[in-house]
Amino acid sequence: MKKGLQRVLQIRQLLEELAGLDLQTRTAELRHLERRAEEHRRLAAEARKEVAARLLDETAGDSWLEMADAEIFAWKKKTLDAAAQKLSEEVAVFRERRMIRRTERQQAEFLVSEAAKAEEQERRRLEQQHLDDWYQNLPGSR
Repeated sequence: MKKGLQRVLQIRQLLEELAGLDLQTRTAELRHLERRAEEHRRLAAEARKEVAARLLDETAGDSWLEMADAEIFAWKKKTLDAAAQKLSEEVAVFRERRMIRRTERQQAEFLVSEAAKAEEQERRRLEQQHLDDWYQNLPGSR
């Protein structure tokens, strides 16, 4: 029985580690998307600022193209934000899955330790009984 519990514990540990790796991967993807979205937000803001300045100066010849660039940056940011939101939800699911795996592993560890304690108590009880029997069987003890 102890070997079976040890195997269950090992499986639970592996599952927890896999859940942790999944969480790390998704979190890294989320951070990457968030950085890209922030970069596009910054680019869109810079492009809009530049276009606004040129429109006020009325020196712009192809300001419509620059405004289109600004809108493209804004669109990319919105797209990346949506992808980051979706990935953020997935990260929450992976985080929950990892916590479940951790709980399962801790339960398996508890079962293994309780089984070991029970075996130790039984061994001590048998040793004590053997010792008591030995003392009772001594010639002068009756």
